[in-house]
Amino acid sequence: MAKDYTIQKLTEKPWVNLFDVEYLTKNGSPHHWLMCSRKDKPVEDAAVPDVVVIAGILPAPQGNRLVLTKEFRVPINDGEYGFPTGLIDENESVESAVRREMKEETGLDVVTIHHISPPVYSSAGLTDEACCMALVTVAGTPSTHLNEEHEQIEVGLYDVDDIAALLTSDKKIAAKAWGLLYHFTVTERIEFAASGLRNCD
Repeated sequence: MAKDYTIQKLTEKPWVNLFDVEYLTKNGSPHHWLMCSRKDKPVEDAAVPDVVVIAGILPAPQGNRLVLTKEFRVPINDGEYGFPTGLIDENESVESAVRREMKEETGLDVVTIHHISPPVYSSAGLTDEACCMALVTVAGTPSTHLNEEHEQIEVGLYDVDDIAALLTSDKKIAAKAWGLLYHFTVTERIEFAASGLRNCD
């Protein structure tokens, strides 16, 4: 860990803020780093999850389908393909956020939660944002009628060929989704393998 690590808040915004971090490098030289955080106590609460990311499988007669969203993202001024994602509300459990966000973003109901990861980090060179990844089975018919006014989301149900086509396209794909998408194309199956990993919530 860096020595003499101090952090100063630079902005006062409701959802995310910019911070200046001053610390000593391994050679003892002072250095500054700009970071953003959603937290009131960034770094100190880095292990507290901010977000859920939900990989959902919808069983269908013709085979399992993976639930993907194409959501407009302001920083890239384009649609990003990935998994349904959303902020965890204050005092909300991770499991509750998984069920709520899947319903709000896609209209689908979570039937089974197979696994929830411990907090993992979105882009630690930029932010201390931590997310819990959930592997779930869902049911229902996709719909965006519960989307908030500012959300621009398209819901898609993908088979293996669809995923392969997406990965070889010029579409913008979320980093948090790419690895699992690649896995499904290599195994040629859309399913969650049994695991000895414990659920984290």
